[in-house]
Amino acid sequence: MSEEIMAIDVMNYPFTPEGMKKFWSSPEMKEMSDRVLGGHTPQGVSPEQFVADMEAAGFEKVFIAAIKMGSYKARGMGNDFSNEEVYEMIKKYPKQLIGMAGYDPMNIMESVRNIEKAVKEYGFRGVYAHTLGWDISAEDRRMYPCYVKCVELGIPFSMQIGHSLELMPSAAGRPITIDKVALDFPELRFIASHAGWPWCEELIAMVSKHRHVYVDISAHLPRYLDPSIVQFMDTRGQDKVLFGTNAFGLKRCKQQFLEMKLKEETKRKVLRENACRVFNLT
Repeated sequence: MSEEIMAIDVMNYPFTPEGMKKFWSSPEMKEMSDRVLGGHTPQGVSPEQFVADMEAAGFEKVFIAAIKMGSYKARGMGNDFSNEEVYEMIKKYPKQLIGMAGYDPMNIMESVRNIEKAVKEYGFRGVYAHTLGWDISAEDRRMYPCYVKCVELGIPFSMQIGHSLELMPSAAGRPITIDKVALDFPELRFIASHAGWPWCEELIAMVSKHRHVYVDISAHLPRYLDPSIVQFMDTRGQDKVLFGTNAFGLKRCKQQFLEMKLKEETKRKVLRENACRVFNLT
């Protein structure tokens, strides 16, 4: 039964009280908190409590991103989590919690060296980038060194694709910008995070066209996913969609997903099997 599937969340954020306070501290995140959450931001929990919560909600693994986000308003760094900060949060639970290294396109050489260290020394399994605050798209030349490093290390690359709910430029999140990247790096496993809205059909075209381009459905509660994404996920895109919560609540996101009118095979693949394949999980 689908309720018994131990899910894998490929998109989550630093979750401790200190991490949550830092996460919501940039000008864009503060504004979004006031506008969307009424100023009531999550308070965070200890690693022990987080693991207990994820197991109770039916999750085997959760990926935690060392997010580096530009601040369009401040013209500098907004959120800046180091790989070391994330490693300190997750190191006691290597089977349950997996790190995703951050990428800073404003400091390319330091950033690619840090990615290699995170993978080889800390066991991180991929890279996550959030570049809309710098108005940088997937095809920007400053992203290419990161793609090279990911291919060299044999790890997936994940990036926010779609509009920005934060007050940042959205055009750089257009899915069509993945096209040249996938042509130039056919070996790169590129995960378009956040479902591509409002350009969902454009993203479906990229995921369908390129063998190693995928989409994760994080940042949208499952019941509010665009119908085109749902239809793609339940048909020809069964093998190309991953599950993520974007810290919207492990139990809530999984429960809403299981309530969707999807094939059992779709639920099994999206909740777990596709992530195992894309990230080479055993």
